[in-house]
Amino acid sequence: MSAKKTLEQLEQACRELGIRLMYDDLKSEGGLCRLRDSFYLVVNRRASAETRIRMMKDAVARVTAAQARMAKVEAAVKEVPQPEAPVPEPAARGPEVGARTPESRQQEPEPSSEEEHAPEPVGAGVGSES
Repeated sequence: MSAKKTLEQLEQACRELGIRLMYDDLKSEGGLCRLRDSFYLVVNRRASAETRIRMMKDAVARVTAAQARMAKVEAAVKEVPQPEAPVPEPAARGPEVGARTPESRQQEPEPSSEEEHAPEPVGAGVGSES
């Protein structure tokens, strides 16, 4: 099989695996990197066909292995029984601030008869003469 045909097949395999291919002028061959949840294969555009083939084969193998590991981890996580979260009971509400309860009414002193029938201050009455 020709190098050109092999490169086309490897590029297709990279796309299917979600590897983004980037060709650029580099001082090195390039390499595979992962940024967040995406894989990128940066390749020196001047690299020989053999170098590109080797880099793409390596990238496909590494990403396939990484995806297989992730699939195993996800399967293991699904197998772990999830504890049922206890339903919290509603908090008991106390009396409103400043509210009078029957208990608080019983504890308050009864008003004395002097406080109920206190005399009006002088000059406060209606129609008083000045």
